[in-house]
Amino acid sequence: MIIEKESEIKVLRNFYDRPFYYFSIAKISERTKISRTWIYRVLKKFENFGILIESGKKYKLDFSNIFCKRLKLFFDSDYLNSLSKDVKRDVFNIANKIVFEMNPESIVLVGSAALQKMRRDSDIDFLVIGKNGREKIPQFENINVILLSEREFEVQYMKGDDFVVSALAFGKIIHDNGAFIKFFENPLPIFSQELIQEKIKYCEKVEERIYALLRLDATGARNELLYLALQVARIILLKNRIIPETKYDIASQVRVFDRDIAKIIKDLLEMKKTKIKTEEMLDYTKKCMSVIK
Repeated sequence: MIIEKESEIKVLRNFYDRPFYYFSIAKISERTKISRTWIYRVLKKFENFGILIESGKKYKLDFSNIFCKRLKLFFDSDYLNSLSKDVKRDVFNIANKIVFEMNPESIVLVGSAALQKMRRDSDIDFLVIGKNGREKIPQFENINVILLSEREFEVQYMKGDDFVVSALAFGKIIHDNGAFIKFFENPLPIFSQELIQEKIKYCEKVEERIYALLRLDATGARNELLYLALQVARIILLKNRIIPETKYDIASQVRVFDRDIAKIIKDLLEMKKTKIKTEEMLDYTKKCMSVIK
């Protein structure tokens, strides 16, 4: 049998947590708290079963092997079952509705709900891969459904779109006819310059909206400013080949590269109910745009 001991489950879960990442024996030992000698034995066994890919004495799961695909589905199911009662009920009710209404190829839980980082005001986000039009997307409060056709998903994957990459790296599969999981057989794509330039142009449009709102709608301007700061942080992370996580994690992710942007995001998230002076918002906007221009 491939799995006989608890230590083997721990090692497999380590690979599952980061399915595109190559781990050294030392790193696996550090993350699992299992001795290097025993890790070496476990990896040898897994190699004999053909479920690992080795590169420079580092290892990852080989998703061309059916066992690894089933393992991903098993651990995802275990995660979904571990959600709080209310969230689990909502996730499966919505997924069942999507299956009934849209007959999709894949449904993947993404965002904060897939990362165990939900807050009281968090939405539940789904990626749906399918053919049916957006008019058939079920409408629920505090629920976001992002619909992509198989072709759209593939194009965005090849471009290195950060939403698609994040869905692959962190998403939890609820339903899949193979359209989603087949991408685990390939390495994560490099975030393209085309994608980054698209995001910079989009930031310029957000900047224009902020200036237009400043005199008319201070709350709207602040919301757009937070969105701008988050997008700038995502650009910084993508340039450094780091997959952005949720908006509450991005500040800590980007702090290594730009403390000012990290501080702006942190301030805006913490001051949701506090008024920000127009001069301060203008200063924040200029700082954000100076980073990407």
